[in-house]
Amino acid sequence: MHLGSLVLPALLALPLAAHGGQSGGDLVAAAAAAGRPPECSARTSRAIARGPTVWERARAPELPRYCDLLARGQAQLGTRPEAARESARLADQILPGHAAPQVLLARAALALGSPEDAARAFDRARQIDPRSVEDPHTLHDLARSLARTGKHDDALATYRALVPRIDLLGGADQRALVLLEAAHLSMAVAGRAASTGGAGAASTGGAGAASTGGAGAASTGGAGAASTGGAGGEGGRADLDEAIAYLREARQRAQSQLARDVTLSLALVLDRAGDRAQADAALEGEVAGAAPQPVHPRAGAAARGADPHAGAAAREHADDDLASAAARLRSVNYLAVPEDRLALEALALERTSTAAAIARWEVYLAGAGGQGPWAAAARARLDALRKGAGGGHRPARAAAAGPGARGPQERPAAPAPGAKAGGAP
Repeated sequence: MHLGSLVLPALLALPLAAHGGQSGGDLVAAAAAAGRPPECSARTSRAIARGPTVWERARAPELPRYCDLLARGQAQLGTRPEAARESARLADQILPGHAAPQVLLARAALALGSPEDAARAFDRARQIDPRSVEDPHTLHDLARSLARTGKHDDALATYRALVPRIDLLGGADQRALVLLEAAHLSMAVAGRAASTGGAGAASTGGAGAASTGGAGAASTGGAGAASTGGAGGEGGRADLDEAIAYLREARQRAQSQLARDVTLSLALVLDRAGDRAQADAALEGEVAGAAPQPVHPRAGAAARGADPHAGAAAREHADDDLASAAARLRSVNYLAVPEDRLALEALALERTSTAAAIARWEVYLAGAGGQGPWAAAARARLDALRKGAGGGHRPARAAAAGPGARGPQERPAAPAPGAKAGGAP
């Protein structure tokens, strides 16, 4: 069994266990303190108020200026990364040979859109002091720079070290973003494992097939994929399970627009794992496996006479949210594989515009996605849309508006957790 699938639930629970007695403000303050360079950490607020001591002046006369430049640069990262870069360069000139200026240079370079420069500066910092990147915000930027320079395995290992510390990051959306980025990296690693010929490759009835009775990846473009959406091999499936765990945790934390990105990403990874019904349930905003609760015969009139259109209205509102998510997907930067943007747009449009969703899936399959490990899963959704069944058919909106509408459309219950959808219906 893959170690990550066993360790991940414990990692996700660690922040609460480790910091249960601290408030959110205390955690963020602790993170800020942890990010202070060791050569500056001895200068407490009281010492700073009094100015440097005689011993400090004798030992390192430029230390106060050096520490002030680093503190200023950290404050400038979010709004003036060019100024932060200049502060880092000055600090390195004043007191060379320390890791902290290189860390600040790396983070400024990433903020300025140069992950290659960031990766080189992070390498220099870690050569000087391997512990210089342990601050959660720095660790996040390190993971991003590794991911954006194609070092997916190193990036994923860094995210795994960061996930237990996400409560040290400020803001629910920032914490959810870390999980979203980690999930897409896990999915990319799973795709690479499938493409390189893991167990469950395209042999008839191959081991590791995701469907209950299906042959291994029989489609022309799904090398290494099992059935229509499952990842081939135990390792590939474990990486997809890791991505699913990250996204389900992110769903509990995400707010505002990021919640829609999490929903779409969760549907995508579930579909690629072969859990088609759960992927559709995620798009519907439902919990997979949760069946509607019947109304007891002795329930009051208010319970029996609830607005029958409420469910359809809620689903229509969710559709609008997903459509708006499709419009903004062109500006996101959490993807590990660029062509996944088209897949996410297609999923977002399936509930509102079948024709537009078909067009997105066609573009995905005509490009790099058509040669990748998830081509079979994409073709299955495209075929379902073309047939007017499965993931693209959306009768509830029309039925609710029709003259004979009596209530929301009935849908079959999603399978119990752990059940496989078995590809396209």
